[in-house]
Amino acid sequence: MAIILDTTTGITGGAVNLPAGTTTLAPLNLQSGTNLATAAAGAMEYDGKRLMFTPQGTQRGVIPGMQYYELNSTLALSATTSAQAWLGVGCTLSAGTVYAFQGTYAAIKTTTTTSHTLGQSFGGTATLNNIGYTLFRYFDAAGFATVNNAPAAMAYVQTASNITTMGSSAGATVYHIYTFNGIVSVNAGGTFIPQVTTSASGPIYTGQIGSYFMIYPIGTAGANINVGTWA
Repeated sequence: MAIILDTTTGITGGAVNLPAGTTTLAPLNLQSGTNLATAAAGAMEYDGKRLMFTPQGTQRGVIPGMQYYELNSTLALSATTSAQAWLGVGCTLSAGTVYAFQGTYAAIKTTTTTSHTLGQSFGGTATLNNIGYTLFRYFDAAGFATVNNAPAAMAYVQTASNITTMGSSAGATVYHIYTFNGIVSVNAGGTFIPQVTTSASGPIYTGQIGSYFMIYPIGTAGANINVGTWA
């Protein structure tokens, strides 16, 4: 096994200095392998699904390799009843893998008084073994910072299909927030898209700056995920 280190920079801040990455060569590349039978403090491991590190004892943990997307400008959705990607994009997930995810979507509607409901779903080409996520939903006519007022609700959702998260509303202005955390087990790999759906054409929701979604692999599908010192 050859180890090639950067000997040209003169950097003395560490015992090992990696070369700079290029468009075709990463500074460090871990090959997929088998984990230690007993986790060892200081060990970093990669099993082809997830990257892990053991900080002390045998307390191996997952290092989140997150796919992450955040809005840096507002994004207006279309006036349609079709499901729409609330960030305008989706990510690609791998087959036979369980992922953890979380996100927040904040949107404002100010365009019409057409009565409608609002729903949340996950679309895309990936096929799922199962999904479960905790969803908190809040909407108000006064603003995002109006706290402790109804209607707010929380649910545990076990389907990727559209679920109604806001009952019929005809208000001229609506501030709407989703926040959720969950797990999705992927059967066949493909795209995975956080979506929103309105029940009537006309209402236009505009996603707000800071709305985001992140997702990362935590293990192989088909069994309980066990990383660490659980017993």
